[in-house]
This record gives sequence, C-alpha cells and structure tokens, in this order.
Amino acid sequence: MRVSGANWIERLSLLIACAGVLLLPALAQANEEDPWQGYNRFMFRINDNVDTYTLKPLAKGYQAVTPQFVEDGVSNVFRNIGDVRNLANNLLQAKLHDAGVDSGRLIFNTTFGLLGFFDVATKMGLQRSDEDFGQTLGAWGLGSGPYVVLPLLGPSTVRDT
Repeated sequence: MRVSGANWIERLSLLIACAGVLLLPALAQANEEDPWQGYNRFMFRINDNVDTYTLKPLAKGYQAVTPQFVEDGVSNVFRNIGDVRNLANNLLQAKLHDAGVDSGRLIFNTTFGLLGFFDVATKMGLQRSDEDFGQTLGAWGLGSGPYVVLPLLGPSTVRDT
C-alpha cells in the first residue's frame, strides 16, 4: 500500500500529537527550581533503559571484537573532526591563540596522522581545546537557561542544546 504525501503528514502529526498528550502529565509537575522536572525524570528513565538494554551491550560487543589500537584510532578520527568545531568556536569567541593551535592540530593530524587516526599534534605539544557553541553563546552573554535531559544525549541546558 502506497502512502501519499498528505496522508503521511497526517499520520506524523497524529503521532506527534499523541506523544504530546502522553508527555503532559510529566510536564505538569513543574517547579521554580527545575521547571521541566517531570519531563526530565521521564526522559532520564527512558535514557537509562536504552543505555542499559541497548547501548551498553553494543559497546561491550564492540570492545570485545575491536583491538585497542583500532579503538584509539577511531576515537582520534572523531576528535580530529571535533577540532573543526573547536576552531570555529574559538574564532567566534575571538580566542585567536587557541584557534591557531586548533588549526595546527587539524592540519598535522589530518596530514601526518592519516586523517586523524594518529594524534601527532599532541606529541608535538599542541594541546586540544574543548569549545562548543554553548560556550560561545555564554561568552556573548546568553544565560544557560533551565536544565533539560535530552533523548539519548543526556543532561544539558537549553543554551547548550
């Protein structure tokens, strides 16, 4: 059976409406210190179950079949990709020295580190900075906002979201 575009949108909007109705009791338990406490507790329980029954067994299986140097290399590749984010946020915060260090890390790890599989920049003395857009917004004066637990990502603030 083929679903038309309008029919698909109707079904999606119905699903979203049902999810909203199910979340109303959780959202109704608000207080001044944690205005989204009901939702946060509900999402924490969901995240905890997903972690316990899905993500943790997958991670243990990955660790069991993957040699340590491959795990380290894969982590280094993702850190190398994250250095692009660090560089952008250092520039947005006008931290020019840190932006220069991140540029050097990115260049050396991408070229000599085989696309970041090896972290040669740390061995060269170029220390990694950890910046994100939430810190950039904070540097510009935006408040953190209320605490919120995100699906699968865990606790955060509205600004960091």
